[in-house]
Amino acid sequence: VVDFILDLVGYTSSSPLYCKTLLEPSCGHGEFLIAAVSRLLASACAARKRGTYVPALDDCIRAVELHAESLERARNQLIAMMEQSGFNSTEASRLAGKWLIQGDFLLASLPTGFDFVIGNPPYVRQELIPDALLREYRRLYSTLYDRADLYIPFIERSLSLLNEGGKFSFICADRWTKNK
Repeated sequence: VVDFILDLVGYTSSSPLYCKTLLEPSCGHGEFLIAAVSRLLASACAARKRGTYVPALDDCIRAVELHAESLERARNQLIAMMEQSGFNSTEASRLAGKWLIQGDFLLASLPTGFDFVIGNPPYVRQELIPDALLREYRRLYSTLYDRADLYIPFIERSLSLLNEGGKFSFICADRWTKNK
């Protein structure tokens, strides 16, 4: 599914991904993140072999995760994958530090202008969200009303962070098509 979604939006290693930006709003243990970074590194490596200038990759990826333990697991997998790809541990750790953000995607300060937003948002019924937090989400996201699940404002925010012509794809239940 991860490879299908990345292919579907055109995030392929045959493209100049080193000139693009990708956001994963809820990276969990890093399934999308690892696949995307693998494609990014393959794209950059192929370009360098052709003699094409490849800028620093610092701004190419942003991945947000609320749960510190999940983010740490993703970070460790990411660093290990980058080291296997030839990065020294210092550079792999530095890039992971740039790319990974621990926090609430719906509240985090993020840049706008992503070329791709992909992932698997959380599925949380709003009845399970603490009242004060739910009020803040509702203040910020007009789509969170009635019985909307948490993935609905994830879609709203993700779309607001896309560049014009950007590509968006989530693994998503179709329940939203039946709600108000």
